[in-house]
Amino acid sequence: MNDHFLFADEPAPSKDALNERWKILIVDDEPEVHAVTRLALSDFKFLGRQLEFYSAESGEEGCRLMEEHPDAAIILLDVVMETDDAGLKVAKYIREDLDNHFTRIILRTGQPGQAPERTVIINYDINDYKSKTELTAQKLFTAVMSSLRSYRDIMSIEHSRRGLEKILHATTDLFCEQSMDQLVEGLVQQLSWLIGGARQVLYAEVDNEQGTNGMTVRAAFGEEAEVMLHRSVKAALPVSALRELEQVIQTREPYFSDDLALVYCQAGAKLGGLLCLSGLARPLNQKEQDLLNLFAQQIQLALNNVLREQDTQDFIRRSLDHALELERDHLFSEDKQLHPAAKVAVLLAQTLDIQINRHEQVALAAMIAALLAPYSAVAEGEERAQARLAYERLHRILRGFNSENSDVLKLVLEATDARFERYDGAGFPGLLSGDQFSLELQLIVFIMQVFAVQSQGNTPQQALQKAMAHAPGCFSENFVKVLHDHRGLIQERLLRADDHS
Repeated sequence: MNDHFLFADEPAPSKDALNERWKILIVDDEPEVHAVTRLALSDFKFLGRQLEFYSAESGEEGCRLMEEHPDAAIILLDVVMETDDAGLKVAKYIREDLDNHFTRIILRTGQPGQAPERTVIINYDINDYKSKTELTAQKLFTAVMSSLRSYRDIMSIEHSRRGLEKILHATTDLFCEQSMDQLVEGLVQQLSWLIGGARQVLYAEVDNEQGTNGMTVRAAFGEEAEVMLHRSVKAALPVSALRELEQVIQTREPYFSDDLALVYCQAGAKLGGLLCLSGLARPLNQKEQDLLNLFAQQIQLALNNVLREQDTQDFIRRSLDHALELERDHLFSEDKQLHPAAKVAVLLAQTLDIQINRHEQVALAAMIAALLAPYSAVAEGEERAQARLAYERLHRILRGFNSENSDVLKLVLEATDARFERYDGAGFPGLLSGDQFSLELQLIVFIMQVFAVQSQGNTPQQALQKAMAHAPGCFSENFVKVLHDHRGLIQERLLRADDHS
C-alpha cells in the first residue's frame, strides 16, 4: 500500500442515509486496506445512491457480518487472513450455508500464488479476483461499478420473479378480494423494477366523492411499504408531492418531476386510482412515462372488472336468498310455482328412502343447485379444464351466502364440491368414490347436471336424456336404476318449467 495517504475517521451515517445507500462489506485483516478502500470510494455514487461500508478483520467476523447484512451488494474479501484460505471459506459459507447468490464477491489477495486465480474461479462461486498490488483506485472504482450494475440487474430479476409469483398466485382466484390485493401488490412490485430505481411505489384508491381526502393506499412496495398500507395517501406521500396531488386528481393529467411521478388511473366506476412513484433515481424518459400511463390504466381496468364481477355475485346471492325463502313457503304444497328441480328432488328423495326429515333440505338445495347449474356447465372435449374453472366459479358465488340457511347451504356446498365427482372414483378432484358419494349428493349432482345441460340450449327432454346417458359409473347402480324406473315422472316434473325459465 502507498504510505502517502492521509486517513480520517469516517463519520457515522444517519439511519435514514443507510436506507438510500449500497452496502459494501470489507473483510480484510489489514486495517490500512479498510481505510484506503473507504477513501478511494468516498465520492462514489450509483443511481443516485452512495455507499455504506461495514468492516470485519477475520473470516469468522466476515461470516457474522454477512449474516447481519444479507442485503449487502458487494463483499470485498481478502483470501489470506487468520488462515491461508479463510476468505475462500467465507465465500463458500455465503453461497452454500447462507444460500446467498445475490451479493457480489470480489476476492482480493496480496499473495496470488497462495490461491491461483484459475483454481479459485473454477472452484468457488465468486464474481471477481484482484491482486492488491494491481488494484489501483481507478480499478477498484471500475470493479465496484460493474459489480453494482450486476447486483442491480440480479435484484431486478429477483423482484420481478417475486412479483410474478404474486400475480400467478392471485390469478388462481382472481375475483376474490384478497387475491386481487395480491395481484395489485405483485403488479406494483413489478412496476418498481420495470421503471428502475424508485425508492417507493404506491397504489391508492380514489373516492371521486371525497377526492384526495378519501384516498387510501391499497398496495405499496419499497421503503416502509408495510407501514403505508391502508393509510391515507396524504400521510404516505412526501410533503413536496402534496402540492401536486390535487391538480392530478382534478385534471386527470399525470405529473412528472426529477424524482416523482403521479399518475391518475381513470375509472368508469366510482373508484379511480393513483400510482405514486417517489425517490426516482433519475427523471423518466418519454417511453417510460408512456409505459407508466399504460400500466396505470390496465391496473384500474382489472379492478373495475373485479368490482363488476363482485357486484354480479352479490346480486346472485341476494336472488338465491329470495328464491330460497319463496320456495320454502311453497314446498310440499300443490302450488305450481314450486321449482321443477325441487319437485324432482322430492320424488327421488322419497324413492331412495332418504330420511323424511331431510327432504326439505334436499329439495331446497336442489333448487339452488339448479339455479347455479349454468355456472357449472362444461364443454365436451374439455371436461377436466372446464370442470376446474366451473368448480372455482361456483365457490366464488357461494361465498357470503345467507347463513340463516346454513343446513341447506352446507348441502349445496357439499354438492358443489362433488359436482364433478364420480361413484367409480374417476371424477374431479377425485376425493369421493363409492359410499363416500352419498345418495343425497348424488341426487343434487344429478339435478345440477340436468340443468347445466339444459342451460346450453337443450330442451328438458334432451337434457334428461344426456344426463342419464352419463349416469352409469357416475352414480351408484341403485341410483341409476331409480332414474330409469321413474324417468317418466322425472321428465313430467322437468317439463313444468314455464314459470322458472
